Parts: sequence; structure tokens; C-alpha cells
Amino acid sequence: MNRHLFLMTVLIASASFPLSAQTVLLQIRPRAGDTLSVRMNQTVEMSGAPEGCTAAHSRQQPQGLRQNVCAEATRTMTTRTEVFSRAIVRQSGAETTTLLAITDSIRTSSSPGSAKAASPVRMRGRDNTFELRVSSDGGAEVIGQDASDELRAVFGQMPATLSRKPVAVGEKWAREMRLPVTGEAGAWGLVRATFQLDSLGRNGSVAYISMRGTLTHDHSDGSDSELSGSMSGSMQLDRRLAWITETRASIDVTSVVHSPGGGRPMRVRTKITQLLRAGSGR
Repeated sequence: MNRHLFLMTVLIASASFPLSAQTVLLQIRPRAGDTLSVRMNQTVEMSGAPEGCTAAHSRQQPQGLRQNVCAEATRTMTTRTEVFSRAIVRQSGAETTTLLAITDSIRTSSSPGSAKAASPVRMRGRDNTFELRVSSDGGAEVIGQDASDELRAVFGQMPATLSRKPVAVGEKWAREMRLPVTGEAGAWGLVRATFQLDSLGRNGSVAYISMRGTLTHDHSDGSDSELSGSMSGSMQLDRRLAWITETRASIDVTSVVHSPGGGRPMRVRTKITQLLRAGSGR
């Protein structure tokens, strides 16, 4: 009788153990043969003006000088990109997953100020299909030679974001990542980000993760430009599908670009907002 009572106590305690106190392993590890549909929307807003042409500086100048030096020198550009693609899981291992990525269409528009989305452009030929290797912590790289430069830019910049060890709700982990700097060919930024497992939903099958970080310039590329900024966002990891099904990110970066010819430096502000959604394909 005492043995039965002991077993019942253990079962009750196990059933009532709070989910938030458990540790879970967050991994990218879909099953071989799975097909995932992916849609990405991205907006990049860039504005540039000569260094020193700030709002405070312009207010101190005569009206005519403000218009000639600051207002007319400021340039803005907005680029919107929408990508529809599929990913077919070819191989799935403990550390990496190999995918065949098929881009069905990309539409993009660029113009000063606000821009309307262009009509979808269907990609043809081999450029719309390539292989992608994804690590269990979320990092990705394009493999093979078939991918175009545009697709490599879209899909080849996915840094590792997940913790490699089990974490509990409320626990944080840090990541340091290198990302190419938009608008500066060959330049790289250094991102120091903190991630947190905020909560678990659907009986633990969905992990809600928040992220926040800072950006500085990685001068290992030889560039002498200055860069600073911040990033924030959230992710949803479907633990049954073993894939990140939603990512929302906002990046705000200011950089000072020095002219090779010794001209006046330019201060460039870049705001990037990105929404990526994925799910089981048909």
C-alpha cells in the first residue's frame, strides 16, 4: 500500500511540475522528406547626407544654407522585397540539415521615398534552385554553385541564433554574429545579441523567443567606416516541425562612410524591417 501511494505521489508531482521550470532543447532539425513553404517580406529604408548635416547643425545655419547643404544633399531610398520559396529536406542529421531550396518568385521595388510593390517576377532556369545547409542552431549557408548572387544575399546571411544547450523559460543566451553591411560593398558589421526564451505554448510544442542586440563595425575587413545601431525582434520555433516558423526583426543602423578620395564623409542611416513566415508545404 505504501508503495502504491509513493508511485501515485510521484505521478501527481510529475503532472503538476510547471512547464516553465523544465529545460527544452531548441533545434532546427526537420525530417527528411518534409517540404516547407517560406515567405519573406523585407523593407530597407536608406537615407544619406554629408557628415555634420544633422538637424541641430542645420538649425544653426541661415535658411538658404540649410536648403543648399542639407536638404538638397540628403538622399533617401526605399527597397521592398518579397520572396516566395519552398524548402525540401534532403538529409537530416544531428548537427546539420541539407535542403533543396526552390524560389518560386521574387518581387522587388526601389524608389525614393515610398515605393509600391512591383508585379511578381517569375524566376526561370537554374538560378531559382540551390542547396542550403542549415545547422541545428539556425545558422545557414548556400552550398553549390547554382545560386545567383541575389539569392545568396537573401538566404546566405542567416546567422546561428539558438542555444546549443537546453534552456528554461526566462533563460537568456548570447550570440556574436557577422553580417554584411547594406550599402557598403565588402563591409561587415558585428552583432552582439541576447536571446531569451520568453514562454512555451501549445503544451510546449511552440517556443517564443525574443532578441535584442547592438551593432558595431567589424574592422577586420580593412574598412575605416564607423557604424552603430540596434536590433530587436522575436521568433517562434515549432518544436514538432523543428523549424522557425516566424521571425520578426527590426534593425536601425547609422554609419559614417569615408570617401576614398578624401571627400566629405557621408552619414548613412539604414532601417531594415523583416518578416519571415514558414510552415508545412502542400
